Amino acid sequence: MVSRDAHILAAEQLALSLSNAAAQRIAGSLRSMDIMLSDAAEKVEDPATFDPTVTANLRAKLDSFPELESMGLVDSKGWLRQIIHRDGPPRPIPADISDRPHVRHPQEHWRENTLFVSPPVKERFTGNTVLLLSRPIIGPDKTFRGSVGMAVLTAFIDDSLASVVPGEGDAAGAFSPDGILYSRHPRDDRFIGKSIADSPLYRAYAATPIAGTAFYAPSFSDGVERIIGFTTVPHYPVVAAVGINRTKVLDRWRRELWVHGGIQSVFVGVIFALALRLSRSERRRRSVTEQLLSTERTHVETLSQAVHDRTAELHDSLAALSESEERFRCMVEISPLPLVLTRRSNSRVVYINARAAEAFGIPVDKAVNEVAPDYWEKPTDRATMVAALAADGQILNLEVVLKRANGERFTALLSAANVTLRGEELVLVAVQDITERKRLEEDLGRSNRDLEQFSYAVSHDLQEPLRMVSSYLALLERRYAPKLDEEAHEFIAFAVDGAQRMSRMITDLLGYSRVHRQGNQFAPVELDTVLADAMANLSTAMAACGAEITAAPLPCVWSDASQLMRVFQNLIGNALKYRDAETAPRIVITAEQTAGEWIVSVADNGIGIDPAHTERLFQIFQRLHPRGAYEGSGVGLALCRRIMERHHGRIWVDSAGEGLGSVFRFALPVAAPADMAPAVPQRS
Repeated sequence: MVSRDAHILAAEQLALSLSNAAAQRIAGSLRSMDIMLSDAAEKVEDPATFDPTVTANLRAKLDSFPELESMGLVDSKGWLRQIIHRDGPPRPIPADISDRPHVRHPQEHWRENTLFVSPPVKERFTGNTVLLLSRPIIGPDKTFRGSVGMAVLTAFIDDSLASVVPGEGDAAGAFSPDGILYSRHPRDDRFIGKSIADSPLYRAYAATPIAGTAFYAPSFSDGVERIIGFTTVPHYPVVAAVGINRTKVLDRWRRELWVHGGIQSVFVGVIFALALRLSRSERRRRSVTEQLLSTERTHVETLSQAVHDRTAELHDSLAALSESEERFRCMVEISPLPLVLTRRSNSRVVYINARAAEAFGIPVDKAVNEVAPDYWEKPTDRATMVAALAADGQILNLEVVLKRANGERFTALLSAANVTLRGEELVLVAVQDITERKRLEEDLGRSNRDLEQFSYAVSHDLQEPLRMVSSYLALLERRYAPKLDEEAHEFIAFAVDGAQRMSRMITDLLGYSRVHRQGNQFAPVELDTVLADAMANLSTAMAACGAEITAAPLPCVWSDASQLMRVFQNLIGNALKYRDAETAPRIVITAEQTAGEWIVSVADNGIGIDPAHTERLFQIFQRLHPRGAYEGSGVGLALCRRIMERHHGRIWVDSAGEGLGSVFRFALPVAAPADMAPAVPQRS
């Protein structure tokens, strides 16, 4: 007799298998989208700068995947700068979306460089239910530049769940580990995007391992008790659950119990009848035998139909998996990056695209099913990648030196991830050749060093001739003053003034060239102390114009104190210099921490700046006013920018226009960069 526990166990195993199939299918779709976002993030240097190549790349991705509603680029301050959308009215850009979770998460966790998946939301323009996925954009200087995101229809999760629901009365769902429902089949829009953390279903999940089953849990949607299987989607914050109707399972057990009990009763009756009435046994025996055979045939047909139904369901799941694999293959084929797929168990190549074959100089047909050749210049690089894959399941932008089949070396960035196809553990590796970029970086570094040396030599060696010109002009004026007319004295004054201005420019240029070469050792520096030193140097100028300076508490940062003092002195000095003639200068200095940076602001009520010219301010020898209007050589703000570059920071200015004041801001890392001393706790 088939036991009740056997039916329950079979249902648990079926629920777990189907939840695993749903999880694998969802993982395949998310992995494809994650790869697209990673590829886009690597190609974008500045979200605010329009690049036709990047736009075309985003459009191609949108056209390749029907689930995508839109893709967009957001700058580091949370402004939507570019968007490619499938349909609906044009989106207004730029737009401030800094309060959205898919924008805040990359800002606050950009160093982790992971995919963020939002709860389901209504797309503002189309009204469709979408998930918002995003990844940070990290510049070559390892700073946060913004994020790239996409809006994806939840249909890909809906389809994955629908493909594994066995039959009437059964159900499937997908939710986040903290209980936000992404999708349910049969669909119930009342709960999509809402928390189910208080439901028996979620409590059953919380009590199970990462993959497992609960004996039963009442549904939060229709109250039906089901045997639930849970599987976490590999590498992504999604849980797939499949529920088998518990009542149906027990009803099936009762029917089989009744059939088997009826068969036993019939056998007992036949035996009893044969014992009592042997004379009529033959005809009765044939009749009972036919009845038994008919019952058995019905039972066998029922079991065969059940097997057929389950086989069809498995076939549909495999077909869906094949479709996902085919999509993955197409994406790999059109990828501009060299891609290699190998088995984790024996390192044999399963697939290599044409770009990879070309990059390594080996024919495709000679690489597949062979052990991946040793193209590593340093075995330690391969060990680093293997260790990262074992620990995290992926590695991004590992810089290594590789060898082609002919022995030629080239520098590359490797990104790799563990993947599962048809139950087989594989490793997908993407190779980006950056040899030319490295050569250009070395050439640029060499050119910068030559320019610094040239700038130092020129600015240093020119000082002596200028001093001599000034001295002889002064001597000429003293000795021959009675013999010179007023015009000659004016000419000499012009010449002396020109020599002095050139001397100041050369001195400023010399200081500019020395920022990187002769800076002090970085150390923990209290910006309050640095500001006090700068204000002491400017005390005479401040008193002369009646300046009022207000400063909030400033943080402690790793820096060169003398250079940051020059930054404060330049910014405050400019606020005093470019003041409104009718109003006493008011300067407010504040600091705030955001996205791993301290941002210090110096706001004034001065003459303001035309926004169209703000970038020119930080270029050397660039002035916005005639030379006679204000003193200075045009090097001060360029020097500030160079000092910020040495500190791995940045500087910029905001102004609403002329006559409306200005706010100069500079940003410094909260944590000490690698070329500074180890970080210490920061004071807020």
